[in-house]
Amino acid sequence: MRETLLVYVPDLGQGASFYQALGLFLEELIPGKEALLAPMEGPLLLLKPGGGGVEKGPSRPRPEGQGFARLSWEEGRLVLWVESLDHEKLRLAKYGLAFREAEDFLLLFDPGENPVLVREG
Repeated sequence: MRETLLVYVPDLGQGASFYQALGLFLEELIPGKEALLAPMEGPLLLLKPGGGGVEKGPSRPRPEGQGFARLSWEEGRLVLWVESLDHEKLRLAKYGLAFREAEDFLLLFDPGENPVLVREG
């Protein structure tokens, strides 16, 4: 069993597309109910319809596929770990994802307005 983070987004399709653009692999999509995404390392990401928010979710079996992203949860925020912030800026721009730059991280908001930090590490 694997730790799961539960993230609420208003539209599962938009939420799944957003997190796939960040490098997570879509394992399962049940329209109107949930979407399960898997990173290379870290907790699984379970999307549910709703008005935004992040919390620990139920443990789930580890799926077979995995994306290239590494994911963690810090102080109620999702953190995506990447090898290079410069490379990530180019990739995010390619997908049309808006972000704010800070000294040592990028800040994005998913379709549920949940903050996502992108850090190098």
